[in-house]
Amino acid sequence: MEELYNVWFSGLDLNNETKLDLLEKYDTKEIWEFDLEEFVQKEVPEEEINKILKSKSLEEEKRNLEYMHQKDIKLISVKDEKYPRKLLQIEDKPAFLYVRGNEEILDDDAVRSGWL
Repeated sequence: MEELYNVWFSGLDLNNETKLDLLEKYDTKEIWEFDLEEFVQKEVPEEEINKILKSKSLEEEKRNLEYMHQKDIKLISVKDEKYPRKLLQIEDKPAFLYVRGNEEILDDDAVRSGWL
């Protein structure tokens, strides 16, 4: 079920810094369950709070997740063990990566050199 919340959170039109800050402290299901007061307490910018609260429907995400499964597309969170180690060292790293195919190569030297 966490995968569904990851799809939801990855698709939000939020500042990447906000996504990374929230993911550093909480998992996506917890973020889904936050209410307005909890977001304010966590010092999330008001504009970002509104975007999150307006997107609390999982119907589209269920369809997206089904499509991803059909096409063998994986979603890798910055918190996932499979997230590329070198990419973790970048300050403004993407919170999520969509990967199709062999995600094991993400840490290969040939792939890493393209990021540096």
